[in-house]
Amino acid sequence: MDVGRVLWVIFPACLIIEITFVYLDLTVNWWKWSDSGAIRRLFNITREDGLASWFAVSQTLLVALVAWTIFAVVYCRRAFTWRRVGWTLVAVFFTYMCVDDGAAVHERMGTAFKGSTAVSSFPSYSWQFLLLPFFTLMGAFVLCFLLREMPRTVDRIKVVTAIGCFALAVGMDFVEGLDDGYGWLVQTMAWERDTIRHFSKSVEEFVEMVGMSIFLVAFISHLAATAPRLVIQFNTDGDSR
Repeated sequence: MDVGRVLWVIFPACLIIEITFVYLDLTVNWWKWSDSGAIRRLFNITREDGLASWFAVSQTLLVALVAWTIFAVVYCRRAFTWRRVGWTLVAVFFTYMCVDDGAAVHERMGTAFKGSTAVSSFPSYSWQFLLLPFFTLMGAFVLCFLLREMPRTVDRIKVVTAIGCFALAVGMDFVEGLDDGYGWLVQTMAWERDTIRHFSKSVEEFVEMVGMSIFLVAFISHLAATAPRLVIQFNTDGDSR
């Protein structure tokens, strides 16, 4: 397989799909090209039950599967323990990200603890108070580990860019959760508050999907470099590799 050519197909295809979701959210949902509320919700990029959410979860699952494949290659080659542990944590983290996106875990956790004293004093969304330290720690680990694990500069740039996308998305989410986070835009641009909140969320979701697309191509590229010829055999004696 010509991995380089495949990657030149995968990333543009993901990017086109993600831009299309933003466009459909603007036209079908916001501009109400459809009179049906159900159809508009289907294309609403900010909802957890829309097409964009399904795509994001599926893409995160692919990233997790590629990470688990790299872990399997590293394990079968009996690499150093730190590499096996590192790829285990990376694969588990992206698996959790898939579950979180699909079941809205962090949003539900934030809602469940919203009334507690400690959380209520936090100025933005309560889920950030509860889970942002975990995401920050794991993001720092993934960044440091992959920068050491990936020898090619181009793959390192991809990892840094992907982490930057998620940091930007979390920052936008923090501002969105403030009582008057976008008040300066309302006053300066004379935009309606609901419009600003919706499209800030739309941009946030788009940035997250782009970040995950970058992780996908970075992991596929690293897998190809790690195992240029990958063969899976199932033996009759019960031993498999």
